[in-house]
Parts: sequence; C-alpha cells; structure tokens
Amino acid sequence: MPGVDRNDGHAPAPVQEAIYPQVFSGPRPSAGSEVYLREPLAQKLAEFFERKGLPALKEEDQREQWYEDWLAYQSAHQLYARLLAPREFSRMASEFDLLRYTRFLEVFAYFSPAHGYSLQVSFLGLCAILMGDNMALKRESVAALEAGGLLAFGVSERGHGSDLLGNEFTVTEAGPDRFKANGAKYYIGNSNAAALIAILAKKVNPRSAAHARRAPFVLIALRPNKAKGYRSVRKIRTFGVRAAHVGEFEVKDHELPSTDVIAEGRQAWDAIFGTVALGKFFLGFGSIGICERAFEEAAAHLRARVLYGQPAIDMPHLRATMVQAYARLTAMKLYAYRALDYVHAASAADRRYLLFAAVQKAKLSTEGVKVMALLSECIGAKGFESDTYFEMALRDVQLIPGLEGSTHINLGLTTHFIPRYFAEADPSLAEPKSLVAGEIPAGENAFLMEARTSAVNEIGFPCFLEAYRPLMSIANVRMFVQAAKAFQLFVRKREMDRTARADRPLTLALGHCLATIAYGQLAAENAVRLHVPAEIVAVMFHALVCDFNAAALALASRAEREAIPSFLFRRLISVPRIADQDRAFVATRMEGSGDSPGRAG
Repeated sequence: MPGVDRNDGHAPAPVQEAIYPQVFSGPRPSAGSEVYLREPLAQKLAEFFERKGLPALKEEDQREQWYEDWLAYQSAHQLYARLLAPREFSRMASEFDLLRYTRFLEVFAYFSPAHGYSLQVSFLGLCAILMGDNMALKRESVAALEAGGLLAFGVSERGHGSDLLGNEFTVTEAGPDRFKANGAKYYIGNSNAAALIAILAKKVNPRSAAHARRAPFVLIALRPNKAKGYRSVRKIRTFGVRAAHVGEFEVKDHELPSTDVIAEGRQAWDAIFGTVALGKFFLGFGSIGICERAFEEAAAHLRARVLYGQPAIDMPHLRATMVQAYARLTAMKLYAYRALDYVHAASAADRRYLLFAAVQKAKLSTEGVKVMALLSECIGAKGFESDTYFEMALRDVQLIPGLEGSTHINLGLTTHFIPRYFAEADPSLAEPKSLVAGEIPAGENAFLMEARTSAVNEIGFPCFLEAYRPLMSIANVRMFVQAAKAFQLFVRKREMDRTARADRPLTLALGHCLATIAYGQLAAENAVRLHVPAEIVAVMFHALVCDFNAAALALASRAEREAIPSFLFRRLISVPRIADQDRAFVATRMEGSGDSPGRAG
C-alpha cells in the first residue's frame, strides 16, 4: 500500500529503526540507539550513567540526594551549555539544535528523569530571558551555563498555582532606575543551585496596592548567590524525581537595578507563556524515555520469569498487553518527533506548533501513564521492588502531565483551535519537512525565542484528513477517520463558546476529542514518512479508536444544552479489531527490538 511497508524480511535503516522503542544501555542496545548515541553529548551522558549504575541511582532516589557528581560532570563537559546556548550568544560555536536536544532529553529520562529535571528547568529559565529584550541578561545567562551553572524559572506560587493573575510577588520603585522585590515562589526546580532565576512579578505602585491584581507584569532576573534578600526556604519532598531539588524560596527587600528587568507588560506575559508552551512540549520526550526503560525492564523480567513451564512473555494475555504497550509507545514517538517538525518550521505565518505542543502535554504525557499502567499489569509485584528502575518510573511518569501547565489547562487551550482546525483548509501552509527522516538539516529556529502565543484562534491549518489517505486500506484507520469526520460535523453545527472555562466538563470533552484527532494526524504523517509497517499502524490505531470512543462518550454525556444527533453519534463510536497476524507481527517486532539490525523485524 502507498507509504507503508509490510514485512519484507529486510531490517529498516537505522533512522527508521530509531522511531521505535529503544534500548540505550547494557549488552544488547537496539539497532536505532546508534542514531542517538553517535551524537557526542548523548554519548557523554550515557557514559556517566553506565559507570554510575542503577543501584547508585536508586540509593540517591531513596535518600533524596542532590546529584553533585552529575552537575560537576556536565559542567566539565559543558553539556547543558552546548545543548541550550543559541548560536547568537554561544562562545563555543554551539547552537540550540532541536533534534539533538529532544533526543538528549529522551536518553536522559531513560537513565534518570530526576537528573534530567535540572536541564528542563534550566531551559525554562534561559528561554524566559531570551524572550525578553535585555541583551546583557541574555549574554549573562548563556555565560552562566557555559560556566557550568544552572538556571531556574520562578512563576508559580503556593497559594495561586497556575492562576498567574493572583500572583503576589511584587516589584516596587525604590528610586530612579531602582526597584525593590518582595515575595515567595513555590515548586521551583533548581532553586537551591541556580546561578540566575527568571521571576514573574507584578509592578505595583505602593500608593495603589488595592489594585495589585490588575498591576502590570514584570519579569526580573535574580542571582541567588549575590542577593542578600534571597532565602531558599526548603526542599519540597515530592512523589517522584526525588533526587532533583524542587523548592520554595522567599525574597525580602531585594534591591535591583532596571538592568535586571527582562521584560515588562505584555512582553513579560508573552515570554512566560511562550516559555511554558515550549517547556511542556519538551517534557513529552521525558515521558518517552521513561517508558522505554520501563518497557525494557518489563520485557526482560517476562522473558526470564517461568510460569507453568513457559516464559511469562509467551502467555497470551501478557503478550497481548505488551503488544498494546509497544504500539502506544511507538505512537508516542511518531507523534512527538513529527510535532518537532512543526516546532522546527514555526514562523510568524505558521504557528501550528502551538496546538501540537498543547496536545503533546494533554495527550502524549498521559499516554505515558497509560503505557506504564499496561506494563505494570504484566510485570506485577516486580515493578514495586525498590531496586528496579520500574518502581521509579511509575512515580516519575505521573508528574509530567501536571508540570508546566496541567493536562486540563492544555485541553482547554486545545479547544481554542477547534474552529480553524476543522474549517476550510488553508492552502498556503505546506507540510513541514521531517528532521528524523533527514528531509531537512536539524538546527535552531530563532523565531521560537521571539514567539508570541496570542490570537491562537487565527492560526490556520490544511485539511487534516490528508494525513490518513495513504493508510486508508487499514480498517482501524478508516474507523478513526470516520469518527474524526463525525466530530468535524458536530463542531461545525454548533457555535463554540469562547467564554467556556478550561475546567468545564464540556470544554474538556471537546478538548479530548480534538487532542486525539490531532495526535492521530501526526502519528499518521510520520508513519507514512518512516515506512512503519501496516501491522503496527493497525495496532496503533486500534488504541486510538478506543481512546476516541472514550472521549466521544464523555462528550455525549456532558453536552448539556444539546444532544449529539443519533446519526453522528453512530459514526463517532466504532469497534476496532486487531487481526491475529497483526498482533503476531508486532509481538515479533517487539521481541527483536533489542537485537542487532539483522534480527529486527
């Protein structure tokens, strides 16, 4: 069939192999791992954790021990600086290569999500500064990274969380070009060790404090080691990423010059939301890496575990569940690396990446939780033993849907794209070229550091159905397309309520439906580009049809003002099937995923 390879007995090229779940360590690394580990920075990362070993990591996790050894190592090799520093400010001729960064994040989470958190947070701090217009601070923040330091991002507060309008951290004038900062921030990564923190505050006139909620925003830079008014209050003990430092800090009467202002007013607001939009997107690659390591551990346990005279992996119900987990994890990678193409191609005229970043947070990160639940069904009690990576992964993967804007916020954001996504196609928008397929060189996109997140309702899209045309011979794809068309008819027949709150059940149900459709679109686009076998596509879309069924039922139960017409409802819900040969193909492919290219399915 066009665009999809069936099993012809030949191994896929390494670049195609890399899109499947990988094994990055041990005696049997997967064929696609070389695509990641031939990059020198990823190679250095793997070398550190191979030497350190899982037992030492688990001991640090249980003791909640800050990882000074890793920070010294990354500083010596300038890993964070080489990954994050944009070309304009790098003194090492580096650049912010999007493909290199995301692959590094995937491998990082595979070894230790807690250690990876220090990099994710440093990106947030740097990105907020780069989105301002203070050139001196941009150079200083990059220099801090090149000196081996960390950065931080101080936005959330204990009493307000994601309600930024309720922010109580204030900046007041203290004299000509002088200000005084006061307030506290809560749940802030790297707050114990950051060289520089980008802090969101309100610029308050002390004579009109009663109107502080409407005061303009200001984004400031603070240097904890040099600020007498800074106090790291405590480490917040968290369910996951225990070795990382997530903390609370206070600032009292800290005087700062106007040169420490990153941005004010609308620019400060845009810098925060532009940073969060990218930060939540990059977190998805952490979900992938966590699931890959957990999958590897679960599969190894099931091969070694003998029950009733046979390896547990050969028991039909366990094998079927592992196939589901493998297919969902493959779809996660297909979606994430296709969404990366949209980030890489983003411009003022093409901001589709804002939808796909929200979907990555709302859908992909929760897919990681589903994959871990499936694996947990198979590995059983072994997954709760304290010496396994799996036990740590069960905890850590659940944090990602809630960090940098929780799932329900991103589902609410997703609904703003519904009218244009399903409207008349915009013919001026080309499909972005693929980074992982080598259709375009990897590199940085300077637009991302000046991006604005407003007017999302004006962002156009081409016809989403084009992605599925090469796959329409697959029954589960046809079912998914039928449901997507029915949803399109439903939203076109009703007036979208722009004032709907993000936490309203109907809004969340609509968001779930669009998120699932957009997720399927990008997974399909990448499946065609990378010649994913039809059998794997069939199993992936079995899961997506099931997901859409659940979203559609939730929508039907929550549409209080108007019922879904019966003819549309019948098209929204369908019963997918997995043929025995498709399941067997994926199982064989799954079993060969850690072997040499000659044995991969």
